[in-house]
Amino acid sequence: MNRSATLTALLVSLFALALPSAAAAAPTPWGGTGFNDLGPSFALLSVTQDGRASVTNVQLILACTDAEDGTESDRAFDARYRNREPLNGNRFAFDFTALSGGRLGRVRLNGRLRSNGHGAARVRVEATATGQGGEVVERCQGATRIPLRRGGPAPR
Repeated sequence: MNRSATLTALLVSLFALALPSAAAAAPTPWGGTGFNDLGPSFALLSVTQDGRASVTNVQLILACTDAEDGTESDRAFDARYRNREPLNGNRFAFDFTALSGGRLGRVRLNGRLRSNGHGAARVRVEATATGQGGEVVERCQGATRIPLRRGGPAPR
């Protein structure tokens, strides 16, 4: 075998050996679905091997009250938090603001990821919608507990 072919074969072998380690270094999704009194909820986290997590997506239905006439309605809220926060003993805690459907909300998400591939998240959201003059026109809140699984929600 000539030197060029040997070098090519060596590089291909090294590249093939590097593929499993690169795939193993990819973030692991943890996700699940749940319900509160108003409807379905969903959470998806991304966890790196160095023990840092981010919120890929969290969704739930909020109970909203109109500030003017007091009527109540249900609204969907959808949030993401891309900053990675460290896990502490496989526990996570996020506290951030997000804008969804014209409502600015404080999202608090905390829970635990267990080594058996199961975990849980508690989600709490308080949000407000403001009018053109900056006055609060609607107040919303919602909370739920979502069971989590490594790899995402179980297929239905």
